[in-house]
Amino acid sequence: MSNQQQPPISHPKWHGLQRWLIRVRAYFLKEVNEIRRQPLLILSLIIGPLLVLILFGSTYVQSTPQVRTGLVVPAEGLRGINEEEIFLLIGLNFDLRLITSERAEAEAQLANGELDLVQVLPGNIVTALRSGYNPIIEFHSAAINPMTEGWIQYLAYAQINEINKAILRTTAAQAQVDAADFRVRLTDAEGKVIDLEQNLSEAGRQASRENIRELVDLTNRIEALLPAQDTLTALGPELASMRPTLRRLRSNLQEFEQAIANDTLELYLLEIAQARSDIQLINGSLEIFVNTPPDRLVSPVGQRYTNIRGNAYPAVVYYSPGVLALLVQHTAITLGALALVRERLMGAFEVFRVAPVSLSQMLIGKYLGYTIFIGLASGVLIGAMALLGVPMLGSWFTFGGLLLLLIIASLGIGFLISALSGSDSQAIQLAMISLLLSIFFSGFFIALDSFAPAALPVAYAIPMTHGLAGLQQIMLRGLAPDSTTWLGLSAIASLSFLLVMVITGRQMRQA
Repeated sequence: MSNQQQPPISHPKWHGLQRWLIRVRAYFLKEVNEIRRQPLLILSLIIGPLLVLILFGSTYVQSTPQVRTGLVVPAEGLRGINEEEIFLLIGLNFDLRLITSERAEAEAQLANGELDLVQVLPGNIVTALRSGYNPIIEFHSAAINPMTEGWIQYLAYAQINEINKAILRTTAAQAQVDAADFRVRLTDAEGKVIDLEQNLSEAGRQASRENIRELVDLTNRIEALLPAQDTLTALGPELASMRPTLRRLRSNLQEFEQAIANDTLELYLLEIAQARSDIQLINGSLEIFVNTPPDRLVSPVGQRYTNIRGNAYPAVVYYSPGVLALLVQHTAITLGALALVRERLMGAFEVFRVAPVSLSQMLIGKYLGYTIFIGLASGVLIGAMALLGVPMLGSWFTFGGLLLLLIIASLGIGFLISALSGSDSQAIQLAMISLLLSIFFSGFFIALDSFAPAALPVAYAIPMTHGLAGLQQIMLRGLAPDSTTWLGLSAIASLSFLLVMVITGRQMRQA
């Protein structure tokens, strides 16, 4: 009996897996070789997106719209306020091209497209305010861009606030001048109250009635110059109590006058002492009021803004993850959209149907081939982003996993387009439609919150919607994407693969 060693008998399951992998490898190599034999396609899909990214990064300048503005001022000028300060405030937000007193001239330039906005300033603003009505600044626009119109309305609101503060600063400064004069008169008034308290003779009482009327008038004038009570409250308890103290003093003075007329002033000796104390309080509060900067009287509440990250990213950095997601998706969809329709039209399905391969092996091979190619192209794009200063704050492993899932989901959409298309041109057209949908509904330029709920199913069916959100989280925030990002891409990839299997299987059976 021979002692020669018998060859090992391979397990049937391993044998089947080996054959399955060989068939997948065959389709994988087929797709890789087809792409390799098309250098122009490689250049257009890698160099093209790279140039787009570089052009975007080197030329994008974030700025507010330049609104060409004409200003119509009254012929008599802006009485009571500083014209140069008003023009400076308007010029902060608007591009002042014309200042005129001829409204017809400005409106003609607006109608001819030479101006985007005309502002009409009212005359005698301060006089109007003192008369009890609000003057109106008219804004006339010829904007056709809704975003530009929104900017104009926002900038007009900001301008009105600044002009109001400028007018209030002027008013507050004048009120402080008047208050300084009132302090002198209050000191004199305190002496007259002391005289009233100490001299209860008939002659002294009658002489005091005129003094009391003058004090009442003085309290009215002091209260009229004070800013709103909310402003006084924000400036501290001493100023917050000034208006109630004035009103109590005025009420007491009016009672004193009535008591003098009724010869019952002796009953108000304690109130007279209280009035003298109130005058001292008011005098001290007026000193604080006079020494308070006018800006604090106009804007008692300030602001302090802090970004916990230091500052927001430049626009090119913020948009780069979205550009990467868009280019990866569009490359994958374009390649996938042409993959099946081309072979179906060439009659390759008839060969595949009789070949010892399954549809799943064919599709997986195509997925692998395109995934490797798109992954290499993505590596070039990531290198370009690094040169632009785009950070990677998160995990490279998480980033790679998300990018791989984005490629697979995008290829699924591309293969689905290819399975549904009747020609190459139709497949390309559908791929372009998917690109347009991605630009408008993925949250790239317009936040998803801006859309009605009816548009959200469309937005969430786009791979880029989830890829954009996830890449921004990883690269710019250093955070892992939330579960909805992974689930969304996984659902798109799985559902598109199953639909391609069903549709393509039916097409192969009919071939």
